[in-house]
Amino acid sequence: MTIDATGGAGAGSMTTSGDWPAIAEWAGQLATTIGREQPTEHVAVFVFDNDANGLRLAAQVWGAGEDTGEVVVGDWLLPLEGSVCGRVYRTGVAALCADIGLDPDYRPFPGGRTRSSLTVPIGGPSEVFAVINVEAPWVSAYSIRDYERLTQRAATALATFPLRRFA
Repeated sequence: MTIDATGGAGAGSMTTSGDWPAIAEWAGQLATTIGREQPTEHVAVFVFDNDANGLRLAAQVWGAGEDTGEVVVGDWLLPLEGSVCGRVYRTGVAALCADIGLDPDYRPFPGGRTRSSLTVPIGGPSEVFAVINVEAPWVSAYSIRDYERLTQRAATALATFPLRRFA
């Protein structure tokens, strides 16, 4: 993986297939940790894929909903435009959505029963590397405490990101 040193939200990373095993392991540990804290909720970690120009699912822990087999780690891709995760990646600003029906960027996934979501960037406002997305089957499932806990997880995850920026 190379890190784009030009800055700007969403300019954090460009993945290559050779980097994927380390990234998937890092994302899997992060998703598992968050999943233990939120056992009834769906947890996903997305990393920017330069070749596909989108966010690739690097890890997930299923919560409410049915795993239809369509959302596959390493294969599932979200666009940077027209998705909450893409918006968080592009802007570097977290999104707390009390009712996903009110967010025009929300994209449901097959088998999901989502009613609310919380998505936070991993990286600073000018250098997002990935996003953490948690979804719940209840309206208004998340509070400021959830936001604070998840942003702390994102900060810790950034410190352990497997690839480092270089000039």
